[in-house]
Amino acid sequence: MPELEQKILRVVKNAGVPLVTSEIAEKLKVDRRILLRRLQRLAIEGKVKGRRIEAANGIWIWWL
Repeated sequence: MPELEQKILRVVKNAGVPLVTSEIAEKLKVDRRILLRRLQRLAIEGKVKGRRIEAANGIWIWWL
């Protein structure tokens, strides 16, 4: 698994509560759009769960 995915999983796991994409991006200092693609891939693989909470602004929350 690539290093970025490992870091994403660690941040989401350690948070203990769902995080929005921008919070994870800020913690990892990664562009939000790049992070969103990685999170969506991890969700397809079943490693994280995500849900769009505000369709108009494209806000997603993520959790394990």
